[in-house]
Amino acid sequence: MSITVGQAVLLGILQGLTEFLPVSSTAHLALAQRLIPGFAQPGILFDVLLHVGTLVAVVVYFRGRIAMTASGLVAADPAERRAAWKLVALLVLAVGLTGAVALPLKNFAVQTMSDLRMIGASLCGTALLLSAAQAVGRRRGAAGRTLSEIRYRDAALVGVCQAASAVFHGLSRSGNTISVGLFSGMSRKTAAEFSFLLSVPTILAAAASENVSAFRHHPEAFGGGAWPVYLVGMAVAAVVGYAAIAALLRLVVSMRLVPFIVYTGLLGLFLLVKSA
Repeated sequence: MSITVGQAVLLGILQGLTEFLPVSSTAHLALAQRLIPGFAQPGILFDVLLHVGTLVAVVVYFRGRIAMTASGLVAADPAERRAAWKLVALLVLAVGLTGAVALPLKNFAVQTMSDLRMIGASLCGTALLLSAAQAVGRRRGAAGRTLSEIRYRDAALVGVCQAASAVFHGLSRSGNTISVGLFSGMSRKTAAEFSFLLSVPTILAAAASENVSAFRHHPEAFGGGAWPVYLVGMAVAAVVGYAAIAALLRLVVSMRLVPFIVYTGLLGLFLLVKSA
């Protein structure tokens, strides 16, 4: 499918916003395909580049933390080295459990991708989850475990619950993982940072899995393409994604999640009524 610059910009904005804000990117992309006249998926290559854009946003935003962890892996100081390897192990554990739970349910996830009733119910679930997270976060205040104090069982719980977002479209990945992090005893800032750091290996693993399979079966989809237009979409996704990360971190730390609670709840109810 050919794509215009305007469409690339629109989809880049949609990807950048919904990948990180707790409103579910998969739900919004499914709704765009279903509700916007003339919309169609632009193809595998463009989708890959949009995800590259959001991945760049996370890496650039957390470049200090990522660089510190990378250098810590080979640091001379044993304590610094242990802390770096522990963070890597926590992320690997969470991603591994996400894959272990989500991959066997992949066919179900694909089959329900455009099911408005399922999306609506999942969006309502996101609203309820965010409401509970806000209540817990406000009651606890700024207290909670720091990034270096996260336990392996905390990471395991976040990873398993992240899988639910891969299966049930409308259950926000960021909203889910941040909420579960708060429930497990992480501080507001730690829950948000761990969620975003976790998105790096999660996006890489998902992209690798999907695109290796796609290349094996449809190698022609990776050739050609309107590269300048595709790169515009990727750049927009990166810039908007960066801004979305900064905004959500501020909102989570201050526990101002009401706009997302109201939005996901109303959108979910609308879809449930529409599909009834």
